[in-house]
Amino acid sequence: MVTAFHKAGWLFTHLKRNFILATIRDVAKRAQVSVSTASRILSNSTKEKFTDETRARVLKASVELGYRPNFAARALASGETRIIAAIFPRIYDTPFTALASLQIMSGIESYCSDNGYHMLISSPKIIDEALDPNFINLLSGGYLDGAIIDGHFNITPLMDFTEQINLNTVIIGHHPHTHYLRSDNLEGGRLMMSHLLEQGHRHIGLISVPDIAERLRGVQLATNDYQIDFESLPNVVGNFSEQSGAVAAEKLIINHPDLTAIVAFNDRMAMGAIKLLQQMGYRVPEQISVVGYDDLPRSRDFSPPLTTINHHLDQWGGLAMTMLHQLIRGEDPDPITLKPELIVRGSTAPLSA
Repeated sequence: MVTAFHKAGWLFTHLKRNFILATIRDVAKRAQVSVSTASRILSNSTKEKFTDETRARVLKASVELGYRPNFAARALASGETRIIAAIFPRIYDTPFTALASLQIMSGIESYCSDNGYHMLISSPKIIDEALDPNFINLLSGGYLDGAIIDGHFNITPLMDFTEQINLNTVIIGHHPHTHYLRSDNLEGGRLMMSHLLEQGHRHIGLISVPDIAERLRGVQLATNDYQIDFESLPNVVGNFSEQSGAVAAEKLIINHPDLTAIVAFNDRMAMGAIKLLQQMGYRVPEQISVVGYDDLPRSRDFSPPLTTINHHLDQWGGLAMTMLHQLIRGEDPDPITLKPELIVRGSTAPLSA
């Protein structure tokens, strides 16, 4: 007599035999390759090159056997989890609303996919220089091989903790660290301001952010070159968001109606400023020019197309992940500073007579 218990036992044994117990050795045997070859192909190792035919045999065998890699066992054997964290602290808004952050994350993810890594995205809050306890548990739990951290803000509490637990870390931005990737903000600020000064503008308002002092210093260098009193330039602080750009532009125009140009410290604030100016009846750039910073993809299709600074955001994620991969392998990569370039489009024009 076949009971429900026997049926359940047969089903468990069947599943165990056909799916759960499939190992890397089973895959290698069916594909007629060595265990190390099967393992490297299935982990997307870039250390060796395999023929397309060998790779196809291994992948086919893994699918037929229902093979699933045991990540815990792999981590124990190799000392690596193949998991990295992309950490974008939530200061003003989340990274999912910040187009620059999304560009960087896309580059990180692309590198991870090509090299057998997995990306964990975290957006912790830093309140009164204190870290969330759950986030501390994540960092210290042994899950991560390393982290890429957005250092455009004050992340001192976070960096102090990563140093305590000796976590491989690459910083993107200007926060002090041995291994960093950043834009030359001094040169970028000088370029954006010099462009407007070369166009004849002298009554220029600034929409800045407190976290990028070097960009502001670059603006000051440009004013020095033209014997302009930097301290006399009206400056309203934003927070990178489009809305803050609109609010800042309104304050600038109301308090300084003679302005002929605005320097915004990122594209999102520049776009918010332009929208507000257009709502107030100003024609951009005929009556007032606006320059941004980042060269986001959206800036090319904006109305008018945005004059901006390209600091190669599309390369940041891949370059940062390359550095982190080198750190994980025990190497000591050099820091990277990317040179910005001015992209002139339709939001700036020479000062009208």
